[in-house]
Amino acid sequence: MGRRRKQTLAGDLVMLPWQVSAVLALVAFVAIRWALPAFIRDGSPFADVKTLVGPLSWIALSGFGALALLSALRARWRKGRARMPASSASASAQARAVPAAWSLEALRTLEWKRFELLCARYYAAQGFATETLAAGPDGGIDVKLFKNDPARPLAVVQCKAWQGRQVGVKEIRELLGSMVHAGVGRGIFITTATYSKDALAFGAANPIQLLDGAAFEKKILALPQDQQDALLAFAFDGDYLTPSCPSCGVKMLARDSQRGRFWGCRHYPACKSTLPMRA
Repeated sequence: MGRRRKQTLAGDLVMLPWQVSAVLALVAFVAIRWALPAFIRDGSPFADVKTLVGPLSWIALSGFGALALLSALRARWRKGRARMPASSASASAQARAVPAAWSLEALRTLEWKRFELLCARYYAAQGFATETLAAGPDGGIDVKLFKNDPARPLAVVQCKAWQGRQVGVKEIRELLGSMVHAGVGRGIFITTATYSKDALAFGAANPIQLLDGAAFEKKILALPQDQQDALLAFAFDGDYLTPSCPSCGVKMLARDSQRGRFWGCRHYPACKSTLPMRA
């Protein structure tokens, strides 16, 4: 599953209409400038606060006012982008040619949910009955594999469509913990990236098979050609680039913040899940 990006209060306000921050600016200014001193009696331990209400009220007004300005600029920028035939992210997706054959590079273009579903399809082609978990906390398991007993999984699979970082021993330990909790004796970890030495050693010492991007590509290429073609058609059908929301499962939207572009849930603010955007 993809990694989530934390959201701050300021970031939330910038995402909302500018009027929200503007109203908060006025409310904060009035509350600090006039309402707060009315509740502080002369001679109380907090009497000295009255001397600070002037500067504090202007700081609050300026802070929320700046957020309102950023929100307004963001809304204007997004309105301008909406008039374009396609966003840069969509244009990039349309310009990218669908791979004609399997390769490690092609495998690494898949968004995290499509990669999970591909892994499940691969094991289905191997004769397993598979069960994929819905969006949301997966408990360290993305796919369950069944063979003879439909009520008891033979193995569990964890998938990581990662770019630019190795899978460490922490993630492999978490998979082992999930196996113990589920009462399953075999685990499989599949990533588009690579593994650290500690992760490889831990996997070798436990009943966990570790497949990096190159190893998983070889397994796909070992299938009969018709099955390879079927997996290729499934993996690269439609929008395979835009990541799915880890919480909702819907395709995310490209958003902007002061820290750069990121993927945000289209159900925001009801869902605040975010993912970093690949370079």
